[in-house]
Amino acid sequence: LPAMKSTAIIVLLAAAAFVLPTNGKQLHGDPDANQIYVDSDVHNQSKVPVMQDIDQQQYYEDTDGYEVNCPDADDILPCVCSFVDDVNPTTMDLDCSGVESGLNEAQLKRIFKANFPSKNFRNFYMSMNGELKVLESHVFNGISFETMTLWYDFPLEVIEMFALDSSYETATSLDFYHDTITSFPFDQLSYFSRLSYFRLYSQSLSGMQVPADAFNGLTSLEQIDIKCFSGAIFVGTFKYLPNLKRITLNANGITSIPTNFINTGSSNLKNVDLELNHIASVEPGAFDIVEGMSIRMGHNSLSTLEEATWRPHLEVGGHLGANGNPLNCGCDIAWLFDEDQLLNQVSGDTYCANGKNIYQLDPSMFDNC
Repeated sequence: LPAMKSTAIIVLLAAAAFVLPTNGKQLHGDPDANQIYVDSDVHNQSKVPVMQDIDQQQYYEDTDGYEVNCPDADDILPCVCSFVDDVNPTTMDLDCSGVESGLNEAQLKRIFKANFPSKNFRNFYMSMNGELKVLESHVFNGISFETMTLWYDFPLEVIEMFALDSSYETATSLDFYHDTITSFPFDQLSYFSRLSYFRLYSQSLSGMQVPADAFNGLTSLEQIDIKCFSGAIFVGTFKYLPNLKRITLNANGITSIPTNFINTGSSNLKNVDLELNHIASVEPGAFDIVEGMSIRMGHNSLSTLEEATWRPHLEVGGHLGANGNPLNCGCDIAWLFDEDQLLNQVSGDTYCANGKNIYQLDPSMFDNC
């Protein structure tokens, strides 16, 4: 009996030697290593060892007991893998903003050939980079992302066909904000089955055709935002987009809007922004007719607001932003002053070419129209 008591005391003392204060958190192990790690609230792949040589097992302390699946830090340098507890401790981001000047394409290829314990990430982020000019086909090597954000201050020029292929089934947001992009694989957009948000800003797409029908059939898409500044050419029709809420095509050098240009079939479409183009004509039936929808046509080249084009939109409670256009303000706009007073749904900062505010016009001037 004394021997049994001694044995029990030894076992308890041995167990106590391995107990760490966890504040209610859970320790769990990795059989391929031999260290205990504690992660901070904002985690990355570099964990702090607090005890070594524990029965050839590696332990991690993670909020709620989730295992960290970031790749080894050295294998993916200068990219950084991280996750945040209060979002979801198994949700990881990858920031590759530090990819080095002159080595960009080669470094990305090497990084994504590393061992990734988990191939599913929340966000790929790259900003303020030095020299990356080409995002090459298959560069992500099967690693998928829910959002991809490539912003500012690095001379990205070409996004090759199939560069984004590993995220066809996962991506909900694609956000590319670069003045230098000259080529984008629009033909691949239809493969993004979960895409909700798409933004592309560039000053270098001059003369490039942007196929509107590349978006067609994306049933999850809620927002399209394309700004090319220097005159991209939109061809085709935006249609079969049942959940679209907003489409922004301002500052693209568009000169005319044909019938059915925006024919999405979405009853959720509430904002169409075509400001800062060179639009001189808008054909009847150019837009979806949706109750309460706002169409912004400011700072274009409209000389008239044709009744056949705009009455159907205003009659269902729509709003028209027409500021900054050289409107003639003759009999062509008399219909706005009819008894239904549709003028009230035109922006108050709308001026005629002679500088007079449209709201200051005397309705009697249209009596003989």
